[in-house]
Amino acid sequence: MIRVDIETIIMVGGPMPSVIVLRERGDKSASEAPLRALSIQTGAFEAASIGRGIDRPSGERPITHDLMTEVISQLGGKLERVEIDRVDAPVFYASLVMASGSEATQDGEAPVPATAREIRIDARPSDALALAVRSNAPIYVEDDVMNRAGSISYQAEGDAEEELARFDRFVENLSPDDFS
Repeated sequence: MIRVDIETIIMVGGPMPSVIVLRERGDKSASEAPLRALSIQTGAFEAASIGRGIDRPSGERPITHDLMTEVISQLGGKLERVEIDRVDAPVFYASLVMASGSEATQDGEAPVPATAREIRIDARPSDALALAVRSNAPIYVEDDVMNRAGSISYQAEGDAEEELARFDRFVENLSPDDFS
């Protein structure tokens, strides 16, 4: 699994889909390879909900994703992570990986601690991302999904000249075996 962050939300009106761009987190000391990005198309309302979760406006009434986050919390659960785990182009699939370990009651008796367990729930990537930003949960993409549907992320984090030089060094060291 590859840890990613939401790089950009491209909001589009009308019949065109909005796009969520996820960017691979990079450890600069680990590799000279450029970071990769994954673009996922979604509807305008879904993209707006993800953006709202990032911006966190205060004092407004909760929308569905805010409500779901609160319900999970009140029931003693926790969103551990979101995984984008499959692609069947153009459809992406995601899972919510949750921890359950709340106190439970049995036949009116006092609460007893439940054993923590991991629960996986199938979700649309847009819903999973909207919950992740509200819960501060990490986002992961399956290696195969990134390899099949990802692209090179051209956003430079530092000096553009240094980024281009790093890319040139990476390309110079490629061999035909890297593509098999």
